[in-house]
Amino acid sequence: MLIKFVTTRKPINSRLLIGLNLVVASLLLAPQGASASEVVSLKTAISKTIQNHPDLTPLIYLQQANHGLIQQAGVASPVTLDVSVEDALGTGDYQGFSNSQTRLSIAWLLDGEQVDARVNLAKQQGLIYAVEKEAKALDLAAETANLFITLLEQQAQLKLATLAEKQAQKALFEITKRVEAGRVNSIDKYRAKADLAKQTLVVEDLYFEIEATKSQLAAQWQGTTEFDVTGDLTQLPNALSLEDAKAQLKNTPRFSLFASKQRVISSEIALSKAESIPAWQINTGITRDQALNDVSLSAGVSIPLGGASRSEGKIASLNASKQQQAAEAKAWLARAQTQALLLNHKLTHNTHIANALVKESLPALETASKQAELAYQQGRYRYTDWFAVKQELIQAQLELIQAYANIQRLNVELERLTGASLTTK
Repeated sequence: MLIKFVTTRKPINSRLLIGLNLVVASLLLAPQGASASEVVSLKTAISKTIQNHPDLTPLIYLQQANHGLIQQAGVASPVTLDVSVEDALGTGDYQGFSNSQTRLSIAWLLDGEQVDARVNLAKQQGLIYAVEKEAKALDLAAETANLFITLLEQQAQLKLATLAEKQAQKALFEITKRVEAGRVNSIDKYRAKADLAKQTLVVEDLYFEIEATKSQLAAQWQGTTEFDVTGDLTQLPNALSLEDAKAQLKNTPRFSLFASKQRVISSEIALSKAESIPAWQINTGITRDQALNDVSLSAGVSIPLGGASRSEGKIASLNASKQQQAAEAKAWLARAQTQALLLNHKLTHNTHIANALVKESLPALETASKQAELAYQQGRYRYTDWFAVKQELIQAQLELIQAYANIQRLNVELERLTGASLTTK
């Protein structure tokens, strides 16, 4: 037995549910069915996806690799050790090395500025991986939410189709009795029989569609289809206002990625500048003269001259890349604002459709359907007209299901665009 899923967010407009009778409302709830091994809510589905989707694994390894790069970048240039033995007489007669010199020297670079620049570059690159992982998680959460909504929509359609099938069976039974009694033409019986066959096919098709969608949803977390979903399409979350959506765009992972890339380029520029100035080299050593039995110390500093212009071309190129990222961020923001406007319009439109169906169309069509059935039974209405009214009612109920599903999907897309709380539902 599936239970009704209630979100923690307030309905978008509680008046949408006014006048919705129990029959229509039940069509939009998750259908009852045989118990499976697990009942999955939207929050659980998204959580499973974030934990197990294979597309996130490479980004996790990139972050781990980056930790090693940061550690390696903090290691200074290696010390150079030089040991040499020289013949002081230069005759080739070493005489037991009695006249030779032994020299030990050590050299190292003062490259602390370069080390700091390399460490900062590695850290900034790591931030890009973190933002990319966050953006990918948001996309996967939205994909999972859309599949989940599709599954709820198909289940609501299945419940409606099953109800229509039962009504068609009832109609065929009643018409058959009237035909046998000679009260109506047998044509009505065959038309009712054809309608029943059509409704049965709709039910069968929806079972196949549901299984396909469940397979897609299970693939999000590498699981099996041994689960049922629980949810309610009529429980609508508060959609972001257009102003709030636009204000939130600059906090999204997509926009942050541009800023992160600019910071990486700034770090590359700093490293190029540090590397363009050769580091000072310090040398120190000990020399031992065997003949004189004397030990002497030596020390020196190598101060490189010039070289500051070696990276001018590279730095100019990096500055251009940084400006490119800034331009792309501006262009993305403009596109995202337009998309937010479009999503807001679509949300308003579908909310209006759902409201009109609930308040006006469905109550009128249900009354018309009942009266048409009664009039047909009394011989005052043709089967063709009664059938048409029934189809109009079914179509209106399907439109209501679609309107609610559209509102849910549009809200998911708005949350994906603005980086809202999809991953924490």
